[in-house]
Amino acid sequence: MSPRSLLLAGALSVTLLLGCSSPPVDPARTHPIPAFEVPAPVEGKRYLRAIVFGDWGTGHPDQHAVAAAMVERVRREGAPLDLMISVGDNFYPRGVSSPEDPQWQRSFEEVYDAPELAVPVRPCLGNHDAHGSIRAQIAYGKRNPRWQMPDRYYTWSEELGGGASIQFFALDTNDLGAQQGDAAQLAWLKRELSKSQATWKVVFGHHPMRSHSKRAYNRELIERLEPLLVAHGVCLYMAGHDHVLELVKPVQGVHHLVSGAAAGPVKAYPVTWSDESIYAATLGGFVWLRVSEDELVLEFCRMAGETQYAHVLRAKPQGR
Repeated sequence: MSPRSLLLAGALSVTLLLGCSSPPVDPARTHPIPAFEVPAPVEGKRYLRAIVFGDWGTGHPDQHAVAAAMVERVRREGAPLDLMISVGDNFYPRGVSSPEDPQWQRSFEEVYDAPELAVPVRPCLGNHDAHGSIRAQIAYGKRNPRWQMPDRYYTWSEELGGGASIQFFALDTNDLGAQQGDAAQLAWLKRELSKSQATWKVVFGHHPMRSHSKRAYNRELIERLEPLLVAHGVCLYMAGHDHVLELVKPVQGVHHLVSGAAAGPVKAYPVTWSDESIYAATLGGFVWLRVSEDELVLEFCRMAGETQYAHVLRAKPQGR
């Protein structure tokens, strides 16, 4: 099926699955979109290109439609995709039972099977994943090397030009917000952030600290996690959980991104474009991330693969 046909199928599924209920209002259709400009790639410059997506594992037509939009976005870029980063809820409704669970094929392999998306996937665990076998999600990488999740939480680096690099830190936030927290994981994150010499430090987990959808701010995560990010110069925290797209104004230098819309309109949540929002949208999409030695570009892409808004972060000069 062509990407255009999949997009139409996704639109049809909204009508069929929602029935008489009304979908949430998309504030990006009524709120003025801030002016933006996507910097043109510079010939010969090293870029890392990634798709950030979350809350996707349904196997339904809308998930296929968002995947088709991803393919369209890669084609528009005119350069290969390097990486896909999943911010959790990889499989609904209760994770997977084993590395052989049929959901691997139905919700992952058959959905992201286009050549344009044949890149490594770096996931974290969502709350729905935690209801299933966490060991199965870790072990699946032995069956399919494309799935690169070595543990509940982990880190890796990607080299950029000019001696620069970006380091990602994947968290399991399911326990971080619990009453007792997860002291071992927080100690690990503090240690790894302290050692990092990366130009860009990006942390991601399933639960957002700050968003304006169905849930209030996660005060436990803000108390336990945010001070570490601020103290160690993290520029971006990426999450899902709320089935929306949102970029929150930076707090002490940390931008907060929500990209939980990869299952499409049928699982969309409402979202408010508040005074703290730079951008907010619902009814499906994903984030395109492009980073080089001196800039990190976030593009919020919708169901046809088009960029509705983009935001640029600049690297701090060395020595500051």
